[in-house]
Amino acid sequence: MIYLKLAGLKISDALLKAILRSCPDINFLILDRSYGFTNIPIIEIAKYCLKLLHLNLDACKSLTDRCISEITRFCPNLKYISLVSLYRDNNISSKSVIEIAQSCPNLVYLNLNGQPFINDESICMIVRSCVNL
Repeated sequence: MIYLKLAGLKISDALLKAILRSCPDINFLILDRSYGFTNIPIIEIAKYCLKLLHLNLDACKSLTDRCISEITRFCPNLKYISLVSLYRDNNISSKSVIEIAQSCPNLVYLNLNGQPFINDESICMIVRSCVNL
C-alpha cells in the first residue's frame, strides 16, 4: 500500500502502530482530523514509513516537537507537509518549523496556516532552506 487516508476517524494507538508496521511502503499518509491516538504512533511514522513523501496531520491533537523532529529526520524525502489547524495545547513550537526546513529541503508544499508558533526566524529558515516551495 502506498496511499493511506484515515481522515476524521477515531484511531487507537494499537491500530495506528499495526498499520504503520505492516505498510512500510506508504508514500502518502493522511490523518487529518483523526483523533484517539497519542504522540507515540506519530513518532513511529519515522521508524516505519521511510519512503514517505506526503504527510497531512491537519488538526491532529497529539503532535509534539519530538514527533516532527523524528519524522523529518528519518523521512528527508518528504515533499508535502500540512500541519493546519493544530490545537493550541499541542506541544509544537517554532523549533518544529526549523526542523522541517533543515531536514526536508525537497519540500514543494508546506502548509502551516494559522499556527501560533510561527515566528520570523522559522519563516526565514524555510525561505533559505526549502528552495522548491
